[in-house]
Amino acid sequence: IIHRDLKCDNIFITGPTGSVKIGDLGLATLKRASFAKSVIGTPEFMAPEMYEEHYDESVDVYAFGMCMLEMATSEYPYSECQNAAQIYRKVTCGIKPASFEKVHDPEIKEIIGECICKNKEERYEIKDLLSHAFFAEDTGVRVELAEEDHGRKPAIALRLWVEDPKKLKGKPKDNGAIEFTFDLEKETPDGVAQEMIESGFFHESDVKIVAKSIRDRVALIQWRRERIWPALQPPEQRDPGSPDKARGPPAPLQVQVTYHAQAGPPESEEPEADQHLLP
Repeated sequence: IIHRDLKCDNIFITGPTGSVKIGDLGLATLKRASFAKSVIGTPEFMAPEMYEEHYDESVDVYAFGMCMLEMATSEYPYSECQNAAQIYRKVTCGIKPASFEKVHDPEIKEIIGECICKNKEERYEIKDLLSHAFFAEDTGVRVELAEEDHGRKPAIALRLWVEDPKKLKGKPKDNGAIEFTFDLEKETPDGVAQEMIESGFFHESDVKIVAKSIRDRVALIQWRRERIWPALQPPEQRDPGSPDKARGPPAPLQVQVTYHAQAGPPESEEPEADQHLLP
């Protein structure tokens, strides 16, 4: 099923249970073929290919990204536009809403950016969102990039946030982060997690939680390297052809512990009602 009009106005939370429901399926359609057609929906949440009348379920991923953008900023996407024609020009040119730059959380901004890519082949798939660490059960541990990844080196800089101070063995009871490097070719999440346990950063009982947090982030980075970076590189650089294969054993894990105070979330404002419909 392709919803085709997914937006915050059509997402409901039941009062007694807090369950989240998607409503207003009046524009939904069954995906009987490899693609669907018909220009229909709300312009601010419509993927570029919907205007070409040749699309699939990835349009709902695009709309989901716009929903996250509205929730993160309390602004309707493309609120800077005066009419549907202006929205159409920006969407079809791949210009993100102005409110995208107001998203301060790097992980949320990353997810939104991957959902609202102009080219559907570069967007997250539904399975990618379902397995993303951001939507996983809150374990008090999360991993993010410490430096921007350009997809060229096997070693990446990661930052492991410990939101539950009780998980930091022998460390001050404060929100802390452990910065470390991870070699995509030599190391494994389980091995790095075990090294952290042996180094006295965590209790033995938390090894699986730490390993899963690293594994989820590494899987996302590898996904980006396989699907995003090759398309951004010049043709002459797309074949890695690296002759450097004679590498020694993995270097000892090097970590740096930093502590940061986390500010509370900003107060949200009431979003404007949806006033745009295609004729």
